[in-house]
Amino acid sequence: MDVHFISAYYSERAHKEKAKRKPDYWDSYLFVWAVKTGQYKTGFTIAFRGGARVKIGPGNIKRARSAFGQFIASTLESEAAPTNVLLIPVPSKDALRTVKGGYRSLWMLAEAMKDKVFPGKVYDGLRWTKALPRAHEGGGHRKRAYWKQYLEVQGNVEGRRVVLVDDVLSTGSTMLAAKEVLEEAGANVLFAITCGKTVYDFDTKPFKRQLVELGDELYEYMPVES
Repeated sequence: MDVHFISAYYSERAHKEKAKRKPDYWDSYLFVWAVKTGQYKTGFTIAFRGGARVKIGPGNIKRARSAFGQFIASTLESEAAPTNVLLIPVPSKDALRTVKGGYRSLWMLAEAMKDKVFPGKVYDGLRWTKALPRAHEGGGHRKRAYWKQYLEVQGNVEGRRVVLVDDVLSTGSTMLAAKEVLEEAGANVLFAITCGKTVYDFDTKPFKRQLVELGDELYEYMPVES
């Protein structure tokens, strides 16, 4: 599955062990964080195609999610996504099936696509059947089979074409689990879009339209030898 992303999320582990984040990678890290949380931490700059740069502060923090929405809409157009495509967020850990209303990754996607012209619609298509640990609580390095057993499809997706959306791609285990669960329910997952991809060096551009093929989990982190 192709995963399109626009920003390098330079890992905290690499930052501490290998090399400090360069200024542009601080910007890309903070951009992804703002898209994920919708909140302001500290100022940063978004670099757009053509060389335009926009400074982000507390007064225009919503510009981060809007910029991600622009990337989603243009990717759907360039990939010729069908008019009835479903944009399904990879569910954040608060997306329990028992919870009425939305959850973090659904709100992120809905706000990003607000006022955007794009094919298809945002669809709440996946929920968790039980509360699961977040990455910082020990839930970040499990294989797709672990996550898959707790994912449940919402509604009828049989015969529907789907694009998965997430804030950041790290190992890809949750995204692969989401893809498999949807396909077993009869959906056709075309590709995925994320704001950032976790990186551990400076080979990936901090701001650029990029693509990675996700066939299996990614384990790119190599600890510094003592």
